[in-house]
Amino acid sequence: MYEQRQGLVIWFQSLKQVRQLRKYGHVQYVSKKLKYAMLYCNNSEAEELSESIERLPFVTHVEWSKRTQLDLNFHEEESERKKQSKFIYKAPAFE
Repeated sequence: MYEQRQGLVIWFQSLKQVRQLRKYGHVQYVSKKLKYAMLYCNNSEAEELSESIERLPFVTHVEWSKRTQLDLNFHEEESERKKQSKFIYKAPAFE
């Protein structure tokens, strides 16, 4: 149905050429202060694109997003929180 997407963090020297990155994928975010952009592309094309983007003269470095390596199953933590929330704290009685 949907193809897996891969995020690429692209560090560059100048903001002038950021529009050139649009032809490589979907530019999600551009940080003007830190001079990087978040670009999403198809997982099958990610390796080729990262190599070709890194060859561009204004790009200093390309990093792959670590989101695919993270465990995004939070269901177990949620059930533990519900168990802990059932505990009722009783304040000590003052004499």
